[in-house]
Amino acid sequence: MDAHRRQRLTGVLETEGLDALVATTTENVYYVSGLRSISHALFRGLELYAVFTRRGTALVIPFIDTTGVAADRIEVDHLACYGKFFFEYADDPGEIGRKIREWTRAPAASPADALTGVLGDLGVLGRRVGLDEGGLFAPTWKRVEERLATTTLVPAYQMFRQARMVKGPDEVAALERAALVAEDGIAAVLAMLKPGVTERDAARVYEQEVLRRGAQPFFTVVTIGERAALADIHPSDRALRPGDLVRFDLGCLWGPYRSDISRTAVLGTPSDKQARYYAAILAGERAAIAAMKPGVPVSRLFDVAVRVTRENGLPHYQRHHVGHGIGLEPYDPPTINATTTTALEAGMVFCVETPYYEHGWGGVQVEDAVEVTPTGVRTLTRSSQDLAVV
Repeated sequence: MDAHRRQRLTGVLETEGLDALVATTTENVYYVSGLRSISHALFRGLELYAVFTRRGTALVIPFIDTTGVAADRIEVDHLACYGKFFFEYADDPGEIGRKIREWTRAPAASPADALTGVLGDLGVLGRRVGLDEGGLFAPTWKRVEERLATTTLVPAYQMFRQARMVKGPDEVAALERAALVAEDGIAAVLAMLKPGVTERDAARVYEQEVLRRGAQPFFTVVTIGERAALADIHPSDRALRPGDLVRFDLGCLWGPYRSDISRTAVLGTPSDKQARYYAAILAGERAAIAAMKPGVPVSRLFDVAVRVTRENGLPHYQRHHVGHGIGLEPYDPPTINATTTTALEAGMVFCVETPYYEHGWGGVQVEDAVEVTPTGVRTLTRSSQDLAVV
């Protein structure tokens, strides 16, 4: 585990008076251990536990995930598996095979038994433990609670999110790369837009470019014309016509880290309303970004974005938030809204946005990834924020 993650998680232990944190969601398990489990992503409710303590770390995994731990060289201080799977071994099974055979000689009878064992190994059994409820069904929590009857369990999903709120240098680099790849995908679409191109056509080109650059598509919203007023919908066969707006809201994954950016284009010369409304939301987004520096409450950024958007051509502008943190989850805390008073810290990464949707007309949107620095803010996206005319 790198020093930044260790520091962030230790800070949670100190603040919350805990002796251990136990992760269960795919994002939190990765944050603690570095493990990305395919089976965890495939089977909802599958039990994986990644344990962080002051003395060390541990993993509890199903039998099948010993392959991922061995192949990806995941390093923890204690490992326990449970369940059943079947592997055969050649006379020389190789380094990975030898590790798997060793780890699976005596699987625990249940996930709860395995968790009890590693908590004991780490010296925190019977102590105060934060258990991430985000990846557990209610009956599973009850079974674990019964098995750990002498241990005090407290819900910890939000604690993990607080730890992940401030990113380390490697995380910022991954988030920046994800944002740049998404921009490259938009550029590829802008280069092929012409009358007759459908939302599906555009989405396909975007995702192909993302894959070509070594990332994975995460979500792809490309809406045309009147459909630009529809937030978060799948692409359709709506074809592009002269005068149509094209609203992009999309992202990708670089490793497990995400991007979420937006741009708007128009086929042909924009109308007065299109140009005026886009200029207004761009002014609001830029004002919010300019106001970002350590110590500023995120609610102030919300007020700035809405006020400046209204002052610059959209007097009726309304919005419930103007951005959010981003990282292993698409919405890491904090969200930039009117009620959240969390102060900005260096290392936070945000997607700042000021979308506008009007049914029967269309929509415009701009969204950029930014990193809070010790003295202000650094924009991770590099493409033009202007209304693209194609």
